[in-house]
Amino acid sequence: MKLLALDIDDTLVSTGKLPDERLKRAVRLAEANGVTVVLATGRGFLGTKAIRESLSLYGPLIHYGGAVVSDGRTGEHLYENYLRPEDVVTAFAIADAYSIHAQIYEGDTVVFRQANAFTERYTGILNLPFVEDPHLLYRPLNTIPKVLFAVDPARETELYPEIRALLPRHLSVLCSKPGFIEIGSVSATKGTALKRVAAMLGVDRNDVTAVGDNTLDLDMIEWAGVGVCVANGSPIVKEKADLVIGACDEGGVAAYLESVFA
Repeated sequence: MKLLALDIDDTLVSTGKLPDERLKRAVRLAEANGVTVVLATGRGFLGTKAIRESLSLYGPLIHYGGAVVSDGRTGEHLYENYLRPEDVVTAFAIADAYSIHAQIYEGDTVVFRQANAFTERYTGILNLPFVEDPHLLYRPLNTIPKVLFAVDPARETELYPEIRALLPRHLSVLCSKPGFIEIGSVSATKGTALKRVAAMLGVDRNDVTAVGDNTLDLDMIEWAGVGVCVANGSPIVKEKADLVIGACDEGGVAAYLESVFA
């Protein structure tokens, strides 16, 4: 292992929590053995700040599900792959048809048309700036990495195939958490971004390990030389992974790294 890509939410930590001392030690152990550790997350740059600082990770950062790769220290974009403005408009038309909350991201700012219980919880937990704009679709839409739909988790299985069928095939439609449906470019995934980071660092695919839990992580888990899923991950990801480790809340990532570098 020379490059290790780690999803954050429900893989490293539960949303709203910070790494414990055991996880910090395990990450330092990997680094001491020559491994470059990168975060690969659906969050934006600011949304990863507390995790990055807790783990002292300042290398490349894959965020917005692979739409952006940044320098983890400065925030400078090393790569970006944004949605087409017309695709953002199409996504919001579908959200309206299904009475689904939708939001976009301008840099680290969350933008939505109307505040609700979800937006208050979402921006509060991640400590993110936000803008409420009823005329959101009249804003410049040239630098939008993704659209997030928030749906009732009980309806996700029903809604997902319908939403997928209505969106053009050049868009990816993936689930990052129960009730979170993320829409981005098919060429802007964690897998494509991880491939790019590996090339930047001169690391062979066979020396890459990727750890995640949900379908947003699936293509990086399949691309990596070793793909790992936590026990609380979705069934399809566990089926495709080379290895299933302990659950997020049971210290699965820390235990895995301890076993590899013991």
